[in-house]
Order: sequence, then structure tokens, then C-alpha cells
Amino acid sequence: MARRRFLFHQRKDDNYQKRVSFVRFIFIIFFLVLVSRLFSLQIKNYSDFTKQAEVIHETTAVLAPDRGLIYCQDKNNNQIPLAINKKYYTLYAVPKEIHDSQKISQELSQLISLSYDEIYSHLNKPDDPYELLLKKINDDVLMNKIKEAKLEGIYITSENYRYYPLGSLASQTVGFVAESDDGKIKGRYGLELYYDEILSGESGVFQGVRDAFGRLIRSVFSQEKQVKEGADIVTTIDKNIQFAAEKALEDLIKKRQAIQGSIIVMEVKTGKILALADYPTFDLNEFSKIKDYSIFRNFAIEERYEPGSIIKPMTMAAGLDTNVVTPETTYVDKGYYEVGGYKIVNFNNEVYGKANMTKVLERSINTGAIFVAQKLGVENLRKYFKFFGFIDRTGIDLPNEITGDLSNLEYPKANPTYLATASYGLGIAVSPIALLKAYATIANKGETVTPYLVESINDDEGSHSNVMLSEPKRVISEKTAETLTNMLVSVIENGFGGNAKIKGYSMAGKTGTAQIPLTGRKGYSNDAIHTFAGFFPASNPRFLILVKMDRPQWGAEAASYTVTIAFREVEQFLINYYNIPPDENL
Repeated sequence: MARRRFLFHQRKDDNYQKRVSFVRFIFIIFFLVLVSRLFSLQIKNYSDFTKQAEVIHETTAVLAPDRGLIYCQDKNNNQIPLAINKKYYTLYAVPKEIHDSQKISQELSQLISLSYDEIYSHLNKPDDPYELLLKKINDDVLMNKIKEAKLEGIYITSENYRYYPLGSLASQTVGFVAESDDGKIKGRYGLELYYDEILSGESGVFQGVRDAFGRLIRSVFSQEKQVKEGADIVTTIDKNIQFAAEKALEDLIKKRQAIQGSIIVMEVKTGKILALADYPTFDLNEFSKIKDYSIFRNFAIEERYEPGSIIKPMTMAAGLDTNVVTPETTYVDKGYYEVGGYKIVNFNNEVYGKANMTKVLERSINTGAIFVAQKLGVENLRKYFKFFGFIDRTGIDLPNEITGDLSNLEYPKANPTYLATASYGLGIAVSPIALLKAYATIANKGETVTPYLVESINDDEGSHSNVMLSEPKRVISEKTAETLTNMLVSVIENGFGGNAKIKGYSMAGKTGTAQIPLTGRKGYSNDAIHTFAGFFPASNPRFLILVKMDRPQWGAEAASYTVTIAFREVEQFLINYYNIPPDENL
């Protein structure tokens, strides 16, 4: 019995020892594998794995900000986007991953706009790691179809691009963005350029690690400079007024077969630009297709011209303000004026005989403007033209604003001939926006107002007013401004501005028809520029509109029959849009 128990315990101990030996063997094998792996990681392939670890885990990443948006408004202050950031897709292939390029080309050609041959030419490159197929795709449905097809070696990525929801609306005013030489997106032209720094924001920097999926891991050990997103800007542009101005301008240019033109609409008392239209225009989303880059420039801001008779109210303002003339002052018009060997005549060679200063403006009499200028003298005329801002920038928040040219009134060039021609707008040059500001001075009882386009800037800290305008400056006395306004009302009622008149509404304005000087030599071509500027209601001015058209090839010779019609269309729209009541007894 004792012998049996002994044998049983002996077999039990033997089994235990075998199990212990097996476990010990497994641990030894595991240890040897582990040592081998550590040797591979830490010694044999140390440098390779270190580099991979650094690439995968330790990182310094530049964090790009989103570009700020640009908005216009309507009369109820509803904000409508002019420029946004929109997701676009890029379709590309990795040919070296594709085993049957013919099959994939056939399947893909059924989904996208490229033909089988076009696709196959990209995919039939067995060692090629990348082939671009389509970029800037704006079709979510198509992208989903391609994803669902699960085509071998075909990939989709997405990226934000600038998008302009209203296409060509206010294109020269808004501007666009493009990639610069350093690879950064920068504003080009218009508000995109002028406010580029504000819209761009500031890039951030992340120093830390990524996880296995490439995602940034923020921890107490990571260092980060926060991204400052681009601020949004809200413009003074009213979408509906802008649309009305652009339509009136396009109709005018096409009907008269002109080269180009501009219409500006501004609130008289504030300087808010409600519309700034140029024609021809272009689609901001398709700017890269434009061959003639000059179309990107804002004609109303970046070009100056000899304005013609639209300058006569400023000559008259100087005469009234210095008391050398009154509205009732008369002179005898012979139909011409001889000076410096030149004979200056009136429009259509008209002869008016005895005429007062109000009639000079009504009938746009060249010799009458010369009469006032002679009484003023060169110094006074030059001084008042400078007061009106003709050699200064207006301060409008757009890039590349050009200044005027009064050099013919500066010594040693100044002489009686240049004094005479400057009085009715020849031999000097101004921009349309400068003319607008000058007329606003008259409408604002003799004080300047600064035109502007951006009303507020919205960033992470809230909304901030962008209205930082120059202090108003008095150019002419309030009495002079009132007297001149009445004279300009008479231009509409009894003179060449009658086509701009809308029954029941008082308005003040003046036309200008000027021939274009020949380049590089004396004299003028047969081409002309037509301009009209006016404000209404004249009893309490609210809106100021300027219309300019270059080189009309068909129709009437004078601005009184062309640009005044476009003016009236925009004026009528404003009356209806704001439900402005008449200010005249009907």
C-alpha cells in the first residue's frame, strides 16, 4: 500500500516538472525573439526606424487660417456673401497601383468628362506614382459616384478655394485671389487686395506629435501658436442697387457701342458707396480665362480723363465764393473766344448773346466759363480746383487710386490759354471718383465727404466699425453751395440735363462731353467721353449718381442724350426701392 502511494506521488512530481520545463522553454523562446527584435530595432535598423519615428510622430506643422468672407447688403441690412471659401475636389490616379488600366479607364470614362483615350494616357504608366485627372471639381454627386465605384488606384482629395457666389457682380470692386510666387494665396485687385492682410489672418504653428493616423496630438508637451482666422468684411454695396446700376450701364454701353463705362451711386451725407459698376465686366470665378488684364482695373478709380463741361460747376463755385460773379452777372457771348492763337467755340457753334451765369450752366456755354475764369485768375482757379480735391486721392478704400493732373495751371506752364481751357474741363484730368467727391461737396453744403466701401470688420473679437473718415473740410461757403445747387436745378429744368428729370423730384446736375486728346501730339480725336453727375432730391440731397461712358460709336453727340438716360434709370430704381416721396408740387 505504501509502495503504491510512493509511485503515485513520484509520477505526479514528474508531470509537474515536465510542465515547468515546457513553460520555461516557452519563456526562453519568447525572450530570444524579443532580444532579436530589440537588436533589430535598436542596433541593426536603429537609424531607419528613428527617421520613421521622427516623420510619423514628431512634427512642426503650419496651420493655415481660413480667409475672411466678403459681404454686401440690402436696404434691410441683410448680409449677402460676395466672396466665400468653398470646398472643391481633385481627382487623381496612382498608376503603379492599377493592374488593369484599360478596365479602369473604361469604367472611369463613364463617370467623368474625360474620354477613354484621355484617361488611358494617364493610367498607362506602370511606375507613375501620381497623375492629375481633374481639379477644382464642384460636384458632390459625381464624387460620391466615383467613391462608390471603388476604382483601383483612383483617389479624391478636397481643398478650399475662393468662390464668388454672385459671379460678375461688382467684379472690379471685389477683386479676386491668386497664388503668389511663395505659394501663398494673395488678393489681386479690388477689396481682396486692399484688405488682403485683414482677410488673410495669421498662420499658426504646431510643434508636437502626431498619432498613427497623422492627427495632431495636443498635450502639455506640445507648443502651439494659435491660428488667427481671417476677418470678414461687410461692404456698403447694396446688391440690388449694384445690379440695377450694372444693368443700366451695360444697356447704355451696348446701345451706344461704347468701349467702357462706369456708374457710381453714393449716399450724399455719409459717403457710403451703394454701387460701383464698371463695364465690361468679368466672372470672378473664371478670371484665369481673361486675356486682357486691363479689364481687372477699376475704371472709376484707376483712370483719369479730361472731363469737359462737367467741371464748369466747380469753376462757377470759385467765382461765386470769391464774389466775382453772381447768378445774375451777365456778359455778351459772341460764340467764340480767341486766346493764344486759338479760337475756342461753344458746342455746336451756338451764339447766345447776352447771358447770365445761370444760363452759362444751363446751356453749358464755354465762353461763359472762360469769362468766370478770367475774373478769377489762374491762382484762384487752381486753388479752388485743389480745394475740391482734384490732385488728391479721395481716400476710398480701393487700391491704385489715381490722382488728378492740374499741371497746366501750375507755373511755368500756366498761361491764358490753359486758364481758358481748364475752366470748361480741357487740359486738366480727374478721375470719376474725384468728380463724385467734388459734386458731393456741393450737395453737402460746401463740406467734403469721404467715399468708402467697407462698413464693418468682423473677427473673433466681434464686429468693428471700419468708418475712419477724414474730418470734413469746408471748400465753399454754405451760401455758395446753396446758390450753386439752385443753378444746377435750373440746368435740369431748363438746360441740357432735362433727360435725367423724373417728374415730382427735384434734382441738380450737369453734363460733360469732352473729346479725347490725341496721344503724343497736340489736338483732339473725334472720339468723346460723356459724363453726367447729379444729386436728388435737390431740396434735401440723399443720393448722388455719376455716369461715365467712353468712346460711344453710335447715336447722339452729346452727353445730354446718352448718360442722362442711364442716370434716370438708376434714379427711378432708387425712388422705387426706398419708396422716396416726391418733393415737388405736382
